[in-house]
Amino acid sequence: MRASILWLIWLVLPVFVIAYHYGPGQAWLARDQAAAMIREAEAQSVKATEAQNAAYQLQLDVLDARRKAFVAGVDWQTQPQHPIAQSVRSATDQQNAAYESAAEVWHATAELYGQATETLLNTIGQSTGKQQGPPQVDLELLESLRWAEARAMVRSGEVFNGIEQLQALLDLRVSDTNASAADGNPMRGSSKSLPTDAIREELAAAQYIGARLLREEGRPPEVWRPIANEARQHYRYLSAPESKPSAVVSTAQAVREQDPRGSQKKTTTETSSGNVDLSALTANLDRAERLQLNLEQVLNLEQSTSDQLEGLPLPRRAPLARRPGDGEPGDKPGKAPGRGPLQDGPPGGGAGVPAPYGAGW
Repeated sequence: MRASILWLIWLVLPVFVIAYHYGPGQAWLARDQAAAMIREAEAQSVKATEAQNAAYQLQLDVLDARRKAFVAGVDWQTQPQHPIAQSVRSATDQQNAAYESAAEVWHATAELYGQATETLLNTIGQSTGKQQGPPQVDLELLESLRWAEARAMVRSGEVFNGIEQLQALLDLRVSDTNASAADGNPMRGSSKSLPTDAIREELAAAQYIGARLLREEGRPPEVWRPIANEARQHYRYLSAPESKPSAVVSTAQAVREQDPRGSQKKTTTETSSGNVDLSALTANLDRAERLQLNLEQVLNLEQSTSDQLEGLPLPRRAPLARRPGDGEPGDKPGKAPGRGPLQDGPPGGGAGVPAPYGAGW
């Protein structure tokens, strides 16, 4: 009798193993695969940031070279044989190659985050009951994944695709917050892993970048100005509660300081030729001051002429140009590759996402 029971267990055991493998086991496998993708995306993000920093420094070198050509009275575009013109062209070629390389790494990063979310959606949706829904921790992590993907998309040159995704995340968060206030549930819509301000800051930075690139493409004001206006409104919203006008440092004050003898000396925020490194400037400011300075840059974008913008570097995290296939301003959700908010969740543990970048730039 005992031998018969043992044989029965032995025969039935593979059935349970197979059932687990094609049932709950698939969800665990998907979580492990997604966790590996997220770790790989994080590693790619570090490489992309390093490549972006190198490209940004080359952008400053190009501006320096062009300024030297202007001071020397050399038109580097029409006098290609002049040594100064050749230095400008050489610096420009290096800059373009560096930005193209950084954009490719950011694009690969965005794809890895997208693959992780798709893997989870395809499996967790099957293993989670429709009535019960995914756990809150999964929803929060999934939201952070989508935020990280959108941020990488913007930096790769898919600016308006990323804007669409960030806007969808913000709309969902605001909707949840309003619903929380309406039904008296303070926990609804809250997320410890991704603050609402982090979404809004990245969206504002992406909109500034999009408006700036549209201007450089030669698009008319009726195309780029509404995007800049949205960025300005977001920065006003973010800076208003903690704005301290007396503590705000203007660009001119931040890049130069007077010594006791009255002579001017350069700070680390100014390059050798006088170009302002706004990213180095923001690193020395607190959050309220960074937000206020970002707001100032949006206003400058709206009020500056094209000639004035030529001497102003793009933000450190911005691509040099939009990627082919990027969406267009005013596209309705779903027309571009941006995915919008997600409803199911990624690994409950063992996988992380980048922390908020701060004040966008």
